[in-house]
Amino acid sequence: MPEAAASPSPITDPWSDAMPQALEGEILNQRAWRMPDIVIYQHGPEEWWVAPLDEELPLVRLNRMGASLLGAMDGRTTIGALLNQFGKWVCSPHHLNGRWHLERWATPRFSLAYYGTEPPSGHSAEAKWDLLLQKVREGWHQNVKAETEDHLSKFHVQGIQGPHGHFEIIETTVSHLFREPCEAMQGLTYGRLLGKTLRQMGWLSPKPTHIVEVGAGLGYVSKELAGELSTEERQGIAYTFLDLTRPFLGSQTSLARQAGWHATGIQANAECLPIASGSVDLIIDNENLADMTPVHLSEEELLTFKGATPQHDDALHLIRRMRLPLIPPFPDEVIFNYGAMQFLQEAWRVLKPGGRAILIEFGIEQDWPSPVRLPGHTEYEVQFSHLRHAAKWLGFREQYCTLPQLLGMKRDTQVLCTGAAYTLRRFCQELKKPFSVRAYTERELKTALGDLHRNINGLHYHNVLDPAWFGLWDFKVLLVEKPGGLGIGQPPAFKTAGGGLRWYTQR
Repeated sequence: MPEAAASPSPITDPWSDAMPQALEGEILNQRAWRMPDIVIYQHGPEEWWVAPLDEELPLVRLNRMGASLLGAMDGRTTIGALLNQFGKWVCSPHHLNGRWHLERWATPRFSLAYYGTEPPSGHSAEAKWDLLLQKVREGWHQNVKAETEDHLSKFHVQGIQGPHGHFEIIETTVSHLFREPCEAMQGLTYGRLLGKTLRQMGWLSPKPTHIVEVGAGLGYVSKELAGELSTEERQGIAYTFLDLTRPFLGSQTSLARQAGWHATGIQANAECLPIASGSVDLIIDNENLADMTPVHLSEEELLTFKGATPQHDDALHLIRRMRLPLIPPFPDEVIFNYGAMQFLQEAWRVLKPGGRAILIEFGIEQDWPSPVRLPGHTEYEVQFSHLRHAAKWLGFREQYCTLPQLLGMKRDTQVLCTGAAYTLRRFCQELKKPFSVRAYTERELKTALGDLHRNINGLHYHNVLDPAWFGLWDFKVLLVEKPGGLGIGQPPAFKTAGGGLRWYTQR
């Protein structure tokens, strides 16, 4: 017979700060669905592990009764029936009963189940599980006490204590997921394929003598980019990192120097580059624009061009000066990518004639940017039609495409669900085994996990370009060139979606 358990005391409850939800009233008539991408590890004959969404909560350990409870959340059984069947029985090695789990598993911090009258699934784009989880995560991460317009710069200066784990837990980037060779990247790393693409476009010939990389993360792009140039080609090239987060600069310069670059680092804000005018050949800004200063403008400010603060006045002046085509009616409040615009102006200033910049970030082409809430900070989509207009207004020649188009990614490659990668990292951390969050094909994952792979259930793979994986189609690329350099009459060819070659012309 299974063992009945009393409600756990705060002393024995390792999740004592995880707020439960009351199982009473109408909720008892709702049904329960377990999240379909849950990964389960069988640690022993009578112990199974699952991982809550909140990294600060310990792993959930289940006995056979607890595993049966999780399996019974199939959308057919009501909460009341599950409570009657499992509520009083011990469901974990910690002697936590079924009621305890039912009270918590559907809360945002756990996100192991969903309670409702209808399943959060279907054929419409608005009803997918990944979008539900995104909404849960964003709602849960509304934890920035004062989301002021300078909170992003403060977070990157003060809120990041060290490089280790930041891109594994807080904000995983595309370049971090593909820092190891992957079939989707033609068997290369992200940085190496980016370098190969830049060479094919003619951006490495003649070779740049001064490269600036802004917000370079841990430095993997520069490390892999070095492999695209010979030792002789790298000679005479100065590679400068610019980042607000001082701990990242150490990792960036270290990896770059190991790869053969003559590298230096500067802690600074890219919205005001501490670099001499006309001194840079190539700027790389990879997944960093969304971290730049947003300005929240009201409808009244946009209609009257009178700002509530000096910074708002500057933003409105910039909109008017660049003649951004903003057409009313406006919503009550809009987000303007002020920092990205400032950076683009700085790029124009510091680039030499013929100098180029590549800007990669997630963004939109219509409407206004939306916030994306992450642990400890909020980022903002980039409005690329505004950015392209500004680039042409400044005098840049510009090209624009999605990131998968730029890199020619292999669309049929199947890669592990990112949520599963986060969960496996937690399992391996508990087992004192090395494991990195990145894009894994099934073959690559089996190699990484070894014998552990046999005890893992629930692994799910996505087509690499499926929006449910990482939304790679949302990542856009803006390529700009400052006129006046050698060969400007014959700009490098760039393949468009239709197969032709062209630069976008200035208006």
